[in-house]
Amino acid sequence: MWIKMHPWVFPIIIGGIGILYILINIGAVIETKKIQAKGSDHHISGIPFLGGIHLIIAGLISPIKWLALLCILDYTFWEFLYAVWSEAFSKKRDDTHNP
Repeated sequence: MWIKMHPWVFPIIIGGIGILYILINIGAVIETKKIQAKGSDHHISGIPFLGGIHLIIAGLISPIKWLALLCILDYTFWEFLYAVWSEAFSKKRDDTHNP
């Protein structure tokens, strides 16, 4: 016999896991900054994109699909865009300055 569940059960669970990953990654960044401020070259690694992927999945299986846009809360999404754009623009600048 199948138990009928509320349509928000799995999106809340998966979204909660995604938010947990995002918070852990932010904590890792903060701790890395503290460690490096003391002169160490060590860093604490996070898991990039995992929290955002969980939020996309939670949003797409929820009754309200636009909640998938919450994936932009993951800071690695913005870091990835910055890395791609800064690399693309730096190559253009290097090409124009070095004939």
